[in-house]
Amino acid sequence: MNTLPQVLQEICEVAGLEAAIRIARRYGGSRMSIPAYPKGDHWLVETVGENAARKICDHYRIINGSDRAAGIYLDIPLGPAGMRALSHQRIRAYLADGLSADEVARRVGVHRQTVLRQAQKLRDPRQADLFED
Repeated sequence: MNTLPQVLQEICEVAGLEAAIRIARRYGGSRMSIPAYPKGDHWLVETVGENAARKICDHYRIINGSDRAAGIYLDIPLGPAGMRALSHQRIRAYLADGLSADEVARRVGVHRQTVLRQAQKLRDPRQADLFED
């Protein structure tokens, strides 16, 4: 089951989960420009780095009727449920990589108990998350 809003899921697929999280944290709830080609001082490059920004721009670039590349505007999702889903996804990924609960909590910025609850859900998938869509 997909727990990310569509825009963040697309960004995750093309540039990685960390890029989607950084964008949501800094610009969630805003309409932001995605240029056809990223430039070094653009908010996207400053937020996710040049490589990830290039991948995102490549994904969203359109060719207009004059055969010219154009960027778009995206409404970046925001909300406690969306950020919680992002945090839970990051927790699960770090746990799968073998990090300790304390280290995961520090990296994600959540309480250790939150990490332990997610770890339990990984061990027992019958433990449903009441807040997931």
